[in-house]
Amino acid sequence: MKGFYKRGNRRDFIRQSAAIAGAAPAMIGLGGTSFGQSGNSDILCGMIGTGNRGRTILERIIKLQGVRVAALCDIQPEALDKGRSIVAGHKPQTYWYYRDLLEQQDLDAVFVVTPPYLHKPMVIDVLQSGRHCYAEKPIALTVNEIEEVGKEAKKAKGILQVGQQLRYRPQYRKAMEMIHRGEIGEVGFVRAQRYANWNGKPREGKMRWLYSIEESGDQIVEQSVHELDVLNWVMNDHPVRIAGLGGQNMLFEPKGNQIMDHYGLTLEYPGNRHAIFSMLKYAVREMGGTFIHAYGSKAVFDVSYRGPAKIVWREGQGTSEPTTLDVEDVDMTLESVSDFFRCIRENEQPFCNIEVASSAALTALLGRKAMYERRVVTWRELLKEGAPVRPRRG
Repeated sequence: MKGFYKRGNRRDFIRQSAAIAGAAPAMIGLGGTSFGQSGNSDILCGMIGTGNRGRTILERIIKLQGVRVAALCDIQPEALDKGRSIVAGHKPQTYWYYRDLLEQQDLDAVFVVTPPYLHKPMVIDVLQSGRHCYAEKPIALTVNEIEEVGKEAKKAKGILQVGQQLRYRPQYRKAMEMIHRGEIGEVGFVRAQRYANWNGKPREGKMRWLYSIEESGDQIVEQSVHELDVLNWVMNDHPVRIAGLGGQNMLFEPKGNQIMDHYGLTLEYPGNRHAIFSMLKYAVREMGGTFIHAYGSKAVFDVSYRGPAKIVWREGQGTSEPTTLDVEDVDMTLESVSDFFRCIRENEQPFCNIEVASSAALTALLGRKAMYERRVVTWRELLKEGAPVRPRRG
């Protein structure tokens, strides 16, 4: 049986990526996307990878009009059958080898929802086939791989959107709009955390890749890339250096597990601005959760993973009462996928593009290098080294 995969100038690329990724996008109309405005035919899409995340996306796709899932691929028969059952009404072709899927001529777009170490080759193959591509994060696992995908995306006929779906949460988007307009003053410090209540055991027997540094990049690259992307968004830039410490002291299963179960980072941004971010895999539910607090000269912005965003004003700013943003929660994955198809229809570039993805992934690699080497590491050092797949231990 065949598996999924048989195994410019750097400084200019990274500078461009950081500049574009930091910018707050204009708000778009979400939640009521209407396909067919620039064409009457359905968009035919395929999906490479029908595991947990792939099936979550399939469940959103079937809610959209003007889209049909025409092809599915997975090396695990059980996962492939589960994916096919979700979109049975679309009658997709099924494959075990992803390049066979790319031979199906009627596909307009392809989702890459595989383990991170497969993202780079698969995304490049999809783009080179002339299709639009929606790729899960992280976009790649090394500096060189990130550059390769970036170069291909710039010359591709199709668009590339990356699954940094936190950017589709209305509370975050409204907060960024206000922060970048200066409404809470100049932001000099951000505090953030992601504390999960997880026993560390595989959610599926086939998810062994999650516990391999070479295949997942460790937790900071595979998962915390979301929160680090939001920090960059708040600061409108990427960090110039990071200090970090972390390790594994509780979650040792399954046997051979290599990933960290806790860590803390201090990030320095241009202009002597700083952020701290901590991650814990074994928090208890009552003392866990995810939040981001942006401290400005006029007010503090409190944006958590769920619930309303809140602004607490400093004394002398005209009000002593917090301002609550009455913005409805949405299904961020649905909004992200919906916007991908909207961009295809309207020939637009998504704001979760290669620049956003590159800046987020590089920040995660920088934080990982700092933790593993137990020292302060600069952005320039990261780019010079290239971030090997297995980082050195300090």
